[in-house]
Amino acid sequence: MAHRALTLKYRPQVFADLIGQDHVSRVLTRALENQRVAHAYLFTGARGVGKTTSARILAKALNCEKRRAERAAGKIKTVDPCNECTSCVEITSGVSLDVSEIDGASNRGIADVQALREKVRFAPTGGGYRVVIIDEVHQLSNDAFAALLKTLEEPPAHLVFIFATTDPQKLPDTIRSRTQRFDFARVPLRKVADRLLEIQKREAADPDGVKFTLTEDAALLIAHKSEGSMRDAVSALDQVISTGEAAVDEELVRRVLGIADRESFFTLGDAIVRRDPKAALIALHAAFDKGLDPRELAEGLTEHVRHMLILKIDHEGGDLVALARHDLERLIEQGKSWSENDLLRLLRLASEAALPMRDSPQPLIHLEAAVLQMATLESGETLAALLERLDALEKRLGGAGGAPAGGPSGGAARGATPSSSAPSRGAGAPVAPVRGATPARGFGPVGGEPRASYAPVATSVPRPFSPPPPAPSPVASFASATTSPTTASSATASSATAVADEAQNSPEMEARWRDVLSGINGRKRMLGAFLEACRFVGCGGNLVWVAMDDLHRVVVEEQENRALIGEEIRRAFGDMHALHCVSGAGASEIARQAAQDLKPLVDQAIAWFDGEVIERTKRGEAAPE
Repeated sequence: MAHRALTLKYRPQVFADLIGQDHVSRVLTRALENQRVAHAYLFTGARGVGKTTSARILAKALNCEKRRAERAAGKIKTVDPCNECTSCVEITSGVSLDVSEIDGASNRGIADVQALREKVRFAPTGGGYRVVIIDEVHQLSNDAFAALLKTLEEPPAHLVFIFATTDPQKLPDTIRSRTQRFDFARVPLRKVADRLLEIQKREAADPDGVKFTLTEDAALLIAHKSEGSMRDAVSALDQVISTGEAAVDEELVRRVLGIADRESFFTLGDAIVRRDPKAALIALHAAFDKGLDPRELAEGLTEHVRHMLILKIDHEGGDLVALARHDLERLIEQGKSWSENDLLRLLRLASEAALPMRDSPQPLIHLEAAVLQMATLESGETLAALLERLDALEKRLGGAGGAPAGGPSGGAARGATPSSSAPSRGAGAPVAPVRGATPARGFGPVGGEPRASYAPVATSVPRPFSPPPPAPSPVASFASATTSPTTASSATASSATAVADEAQNSPEMEARWRDVLSGINGRKRMLGAFLEACRFVGCGGNLVWVAMDDLHRVVVEEQENRALIGEEIRRAFGDMHALHCVSGAGASEIARQAAQDLKPLVDQAIAWFDGEVIERTKRGEAAPE
């Protein structure tokens, strides 16, 4: 017996056999039951989803002798064709005189349409309808559409047109408006896999069928390769079993269809989530040495990160990920240490790596750079948590009864009273600009347009800089955690005018202060950036006087930062020196100048993070894992 392709052997013959197109089969069956058959249908959708098959089933249902007899007797049992009468057998085998199936690509001229018009004028020979199926109808020329329009507008009562196309936008509006349109969806991966497993069982039960076993992993892999096309999936299964192997497993499918090994992506993904660039490079080259194309590796890595993101958002999202249960569990475990925002950043890096690889003579280099960047990516939640801490400290400082006044963050400037009507801000609220800072220019990818952005320093309510009240403000000072009580207690309040009188400055002191900044930058860059934005006033009374606004002061006065600054000051100035933070009448001008000094650092930060908005958590909520 000659071999018959599985796509032909298991082609649906009734509406119930259509997989994933319930919305189409339901409407067509109801129309047949109520005898409300349209004169023209338009079936649209991707390749291999059942457009032409549905057209043939509809043609058989219209001309089935058994169904026609039931309709005449008023005893309709079902609308599905019997597939046994002469009409059904002829339509199935493609020799029926009442059903014409035309390829729009090879019969696209006006002469072909004119010949068709002459043919459909005659009544059907044996069935109840003449059915014209035009596949890929969008390939017809404009003249052919014009010649078809009159027949389509006023067709004979016995004529039914069924158009099938993958590109309905190319059809003229005059044609589309005269048809009933049905959009065929891509078949879900799970349904494709179930259909393949059903075919395996039917082949095993068929005496002339091919005897083989199909694992669930292999069926899911074939379904994923088909991209929602049932015909492509069955063709791929036919190709795999042509090898003669009795057991069709995932390894065999990968070898026959040339699909990258999933284990390579698990190894590479594990190195990325552990932030181990060395292991990531080793895993990448191990996969490349197996013969995998760099572009396929990039696509597979993008898909792997996409799976992690979906399962991170929804642990029960297995319908969107065509993998077996044990692989789903591994992906969930692998993505536990990363938040949704970080996985989105990884997905963007992996997907953007494929763009320059298309035309590059060395695509592997681009993939290596992307993998290294992914493996060294810092967690965005760390920055968000820092911003939340700064905002909480600033709120607490501004609401306290003994909070220093006169600065831009003081109670008079912010209006932070118990009855304040300023709106509270939750997660997702806009990030406010640095007070007194001008919009910085951030740049996206190379060749992108510059865009205005603000430094990622968040405050409760966006507010401009306001002049300080005329009353003098006290001097806020602190000593390091290891400073003696005598030195720490010497931090007494004084006005901003007294600061200029007590503090003495000189080039030597300026050099020592720059040495302090250099040491802090080497140990904690963000803290150094905040201190660089402040103004060194001088030294007096064994104290180092630095003018800053309240926002910078909140950062500097954190316990960890206070200890670090104290160590660097004692190293540069001696054991008898501690830092005093000055705020008051001169702080507003100092803050304005500090904001200008901070602008280059803001530009660098925005360029480094590509202008990303850092998500913030609501107060009282834990940061996402």
